[in-house]
Amino acid sequence: MEEAISLCKEFFSRKVAGFQVEAILIEELAQIEQEYYCSIALDASGRQFFIIASTEGGIDIEEVSKTNPEAIIKESFKLTEGLSQNLAKKVSKQLGFTGELLDSAIRIFRKLWEITKGVEAQLVEINPLVLTPSGLVAIDGKMILDDDTAFRQPVVQELQNKKLSRLEKLAKEEGFSFVKLEGEIGILANGAGLTMALLDVLSELRLKPANFLDVGGGASKERIYKALELLFKMNPKVVLVNIYGGITRCDIVAEAIIQSLHDFKNTPPVIIRLTGTKDTEGIALLKNEGLKAYEDVMNAVDRVKEVLKE
Repeated sequence: MEEAISLCKEFFSRKVAGFQVEAILIEELAQIEQEYYCSIALDASGRQFFIIASTEGGIDIEEVSKTNPEAIIKESFKLTEGLSQNLAKKVSKQLGFTGELLDSAIRIFRKLWEITKGVEAQLVEINPLVLTPSGLVAIDGKMILDDDTAFRQPVVQELQNKKLSRLEKLAKEEGFSFVKLEGEIGILANGAGLTMALLDVLSELRLKPANFLDVGGGASKERIYKALELLFKMNPKVVLVNIYGGITRCDIVAEAIIQSLHDFKNTPPVIIRLTGTKDTEGIALLKNEGLKAYEDVMNAVDRVKEVLKE
């Protein structure tokens, strides 16, 4: 027991692919006689699904496809048809199952399809499915869910919400496109393309953004204010506002910035780039408050670099 507790503490201190370990699954040791791979995968371009299986389980199926492609069984079927009993039986037989194991494998494949269809998943995978003295056991599995269908999947929404940080939950409530990053420059921009381009510029200059935050087009004063409030809660070293006004009015953005700086204390320096609709008015409003706005994004980025050095 002491060893188990010690190992759990060690695992909880680790990061896997950049993510902190939040839970540990402890299972009974299985007596493995043979490992298999099985999955149901969506082929969106072909408007169909694949049932995929292999007698070489326990390793990445992509690796098997490179080293031993003939070991992979792959059959397609349409959503309107579903995974039939006959197709599940065909694949199960190709894996070498007979008798009770054949019936068990068919049930497993049919269950995979039921889950895939039920949550509109892009992939539902068991790897490995193992043969033990007592029968077939799913030792490990994974699912790839579709963000575009999450709105009609309460279970998926619940899972997504559990993974959100406090700031990510606030951003979701306000309808922002927001991703927390491991940097020191808070980012507020309008439009996903503009936001990504700004992050690319910062990356090229070896500057580290603290987030991705797109307020969208036509953002209101209240929306900009809420976005700044969110950024201030992150406590970055500096905030960079990058607005290209189309349906978003720069004077409205300026009013929101001024209001937020009046309302919140101990805010980080806010560097502003405004260009487009009503930019002259917006820049004038900021100037009256002693705030400088840049029309060229690179000038704003240069100022960010200076602030970080101070």
